[in-house]
Amino acid sequence: MNKDTLKWVIFAGLFFVPFIPFLVSSEFFFPFITTKAFAWRIIVEIIFAAWILLALSVPEYRPRKSIILYAFALFLIIVGLSDLFGVAPVKSFWSNYERMEGYVLLLHLGMFFVVIGSVFKEIDWKRWWNTSLFASFLMVIYCAFQLLGTIRINQGGVRVDGTLGNATYLAIYMLFHIFIALLFLWREKKNASLRWVYGILILLQGWILYHTATRGAILGLIGGLLLMAVLNVRNREDKWFRKLSVAVLAALVILTGGFYLARESALVKNSLVLNRFASISTKEFNGGGRSFVWPMALKGMKERPLLGWGQDNFNYVFNEHYDPKMYVLEPWFDRAHNIFLDWGVAGGILGLLSYLSLYAAFLWMLWKGNSALAYEERTILTALLAAYFFHNFFVFDQLVSYFLFIALLAYLHSCLNPVLEKRPVKEKELNPAAIPLMLVVLGAALYFMNVRSMMANTTLISSLIAVQSGDHARAAKSFERAYSLSRLGRPEAVEQIVAAAPALLSGNLPAERKNDFYNFANNAVLGQVEELSTDARYQLIAGVFYAQTGSLDEAIKYLTRAKELIPGKPQVYIELAQVYYAKGDKNKAIETLRFVSELIPELAPQMEEYVRQIQNNF
Repeated sequence: MNKDTLKWVIFAGLFFVPFIPFLVSSEFFFPFITTKAFAWRIIVEIIFAAWILLALSVPEYRPRKSIILYAFALFLIIVGLSDLFGVAPVKSFWSNYERMEGYVLLLHLGMFFVVIGSVFKEIDWKRWWNTSLFASFLMVIYCAFQLLGTIRINQGGVRVDGTLGNATYLAIYMLFHIFIALLFLWREKKNASLRWVYGILILLQGWILYHTATRGAILGLIGGLLLMAVLNVRNREDKWFRKLSVAVLAALVILTGGFYLARESALVKNSLVLNRFASISTKEFNGGGRSFVWPMALKGMKERPLLGWGQDNFNYVFNEHYDPKMYVLEPWFDRAHNIFLDWGVAGGILGLLSYLSLYAAFLWMLWKGNSALAYEERTILTALLAAYFFHNFFVFDQLVSYFLFIALLAYLHSCLNPVLEKRPVKEKELNPAAIPLMLVVLGAALYFMNVRSMMANTTLISSLIAVQSGDHARAAKSFERAYSLSRLGRPEAVEQIVAAAPALLSGNLPAERKNDFYNFANNAVLGQVEELSTDARYQLIAGVFYAQTGSLDEAIKYLTRAKELIPGKPQVYIELAQVYYAKGDKNKAIETLRFVSELIPELAPQMEEYVRQIQNNF
């Protein structure tokens, strides 16, 4: 395998990355997340293996030194320590199907950074960013069909979400590309045709961003443009850009002032997007989710200040500091919906500082390093970073925003590196054993990291389909296989097993097969509650499983444990009251329901109705 072949493999993989956001397959559990994530992991592992072989023989492609590289390496090390010494290291490493993050994602982002930052030159970056802009144009077309009603909006409602399955995810995708298109618009200022192309693309991307109704991203765009305009209002080198900046400032003042004056008008009230902005101060921080989870996150940071709780462990903070008033919100929060608080919880102060160091290294290299970029280019990239930073105050990152951010870091790392031309270029002979050894390692990584996990994921979907169709024999077999194939997604498999257990155990399976499935489900539940012994959610799931299968004493044991871990959650008490009722203990059932009334007065009428039903049935 020669140098050219290795480069072809690497470049093919890197240029496929911009199209990952389009990958969605209903064959997968959490299709909008897992389809993209598995493709991403496979591509990164292949190009990283090819890069290692290339770098061994061609010194030109070895990693370059930069402050961004050091900051990213420090971030990976600190988060790795946080995960290792956190409350659930295995969970922190693997994450789950719903998020597909964990340390596995960070390792792949690190590999992506090293590869793209080592092999790309300026011309390659130009082609790659333009490829990504072309992909964003295809996304615009797809979203336009959603707005026209030809293609269904996946979340329902009118907030367009493209092939990302979430309006917020689409918003940050468009936000990134608006500023990248603006960068190339400036670079092509002497080419009128290309200026029109980039200008129209920016307008289309902005139109889609508006229809995501994502306030953080839209405000981030406004703030980024404002910062860029302020930085250029005294630009003496480029009169065109200075005039544009003044126009942007005037437009922003008019738009924001006009919106403020019209905030109570029918136009604003009847618009989903504008009304969301008008209600931002009264809804989101007065009874909304963030008004509860942000203080929780701060408390969690105080409890484990140095290295935090580990990735994907916000739920432990949620359990400990749950407020009964949250009963009207979604039942479980696994993120603080603020990336800085999320990293503060996951990695403690050290993790948060190491994450912030990525922004600091970006700005230092952009403004203080030997930058080859023009002043205007630096202001555009600074505006992009500021917009992304602001957006992240209200959300958490996901795969697409992560790899766009890392690509931006790698771009500065490789293109603004003054030692690039001084590196040795003499090639070396590759050890004949290197290629077969690398193929073996790559094959093992692909199989155990991805293939088995993908098989487990699709098998879980098959299980659910079989349950719905009444094919209980196939469902039982598929559940057992999905659980055994991979550690990734096992907690979610257990949840689905528990949900399907009543149907399978009362269905058309032979008695012996029912016993086998019960034993399997029981072992799966016990394994989960033992591994995550301080996670209230899985203690509750265990309690529900034993209540459904008639093991009432075991149900009480695990529901009581769940009550200790999340004492304010009404669902736990209601489940416990039902078990007491099934066991014939009327007094304890009534006592438990009336405690819920005291805990949450708004639920008192509903609890009293339950109490009357119990009294009438005894």
